[in-house]
Amino acid sequence: MLRRLQMKQEKIQAYLLRVNKLSGVVYKGYLAEVDNTLEAEQIYVNFNEANGLIAVVSINNEIDVICNDEGKIRNFPINRFLVSDDGIVLDMLVGNIMCVRHNSDGEFTSIREEDIPVIESHLIPLMPDKMIDYEEAEEYVIPYQ
Repeated sequence: MLRRLQMKQEKIQAYLLRVNKLSGVVYKGYLAEVDNTLEAEQIYVNFNEANGLIAVVSINNEIDVICNDEGKIRNFPINRFLVSDDGIVLDMLVGNIMCVRHNSDGEFTSIREEDIPVIESHLIPLMPDKMIDYEEAEEYVIPYQ
């Protein structure tokens, strides 16, 4: 019996849900191409800091949520509430969140357009009317003196 060997994708499409670490502003989700590596996932959920622990939570049998495993004890700002199909709050997710799919080998794969409504129905922002597009956010850089 021949088994088809699948190569791990180097880059994948992910649905990113960001929160500003300083202000706590929650941004609307968006699709982006990301490196499919542990290091890239750690940097994303750790606000651009290398290393750190990630946690993977499944929304369903196909979609995973990658978040910081220590975000709550590190006082990361609230991003979304994870809710069940019945609308019951299961957990509070903090910090940046990355949503991806997985294959039968458990490797992360690209998210699909049709996954976005499923993600949005399970990851609920605290104040949806206050969210802004990530592209609209102004980055304030304080020069080093």
